[in-house]
Amino acid sequence: MSTSLRADVAASEGYLLLADISGYTSFLSGVEQAHGVDFSVGIPEGFGLLGAVLDAVVAGVEPDFEVANLEGDAVFAFALASTLDNRGAEVLTQLRAVHRTFHAKRVEARAAVLHDCTACPLVGNLDLKMVLHRGHAVRQNVGSRTELLGPAVNIAHRLLKNNIQAQMGYRPYLFVTDAAAVALGMPEVGTEHSETYPDVGSIRGRVVELTDA
Repeated sequence: MSTSLRADVAASEGYLLLADISGYTSFLSGVEQAHGVDFSVGIPEGFGLLGAVLDAVVAGVEPDFEVANLEGDAVFAFALASTLDNRGAEVLTQLRAVHRTFHAKRVEARAAVLHDCTACPLVGNLDLKMVLHRGHAVRQNVGSRTELLGPAVNIAHRLLKNNIQAQMGYRPYLFVTDAAAVALGMPEVGTEHSETYPDVGSIRGRVVELTDA
């Protein structure tokens, strides 16, 4: 059997970024409770507000990262290792800028709510957390879509469910795995932290606040 990849499959080493909106589920639940699920008279404003803050994240991570997928409350993006290795300071500056823009868009969206509603203005309570991991990923065409697959992809997604805020307090953060931090040239950045999962084991890394120091 040939060991070469099919024409629609490519393997790359790179950085896997997940930018997750905290409070997304409760926000949408509140919008649904306030407006119901019958959208025949129009989509509730809350959905447009949520789209605006997601747009801010997408625009902020590009062009260094290519957005691979929108996963409900998270933006999943990828960058080739060769483009970001040893550029840790620049990457951190960019991701902090993404958070600043997200925060500004969140405030702007809340101020734009004109109707009498207790749910839609809560867009102002949304915040951002990020995970950055480095490893091999396989880019495969599935139907009309391109998907990133592989153990590194699984690890990045597992890390969104973590104990960081329970241990360090509620704040917007970036969790950089050791694999990413070392290759970026910032192995001592932030605060040391580790997470353990039954399927992928222990993952060590660094927690960096997204708000400017």
